[in-house]
Amino acid sequence: MPAGLLTSPEARAAGGELFAANCAICHGTSGDGRGLRREGMNPPPANLTLLARPDETSGSRIYKVIHDGVRGTAMPAWPTLSERQIWDLVAYIHSLRQ
Repeated sequence: MPAGLLTSPEARAAGGELFAANCAICHGTSGDGRGLRREGMNPPPANLTLLARPDETSGSRIYKVIHDGVRGTAMPAWPTLSERQIWDLVAYIHSLRQ
């Protein structure tokens, strides 16, 4: 993870824009899992404001979920995002829990 990423206002802002454009449709505009597409998803989209376990909240774990997707869920891989864009999303998702 790039040094200082999780507290970088620039990374959080860039991640927020990416989240609004790509993630909010499922995860909701506030990251609470209540997006417009959540109906019928089993399991439902994660409530990103409640991630609490260390394995859920580590930057590298969130990066891997975005990069690779989650098998058996509606969470797709995002091969169109650059490494930097994914790290910016990680910074933004971390900011949702504060």
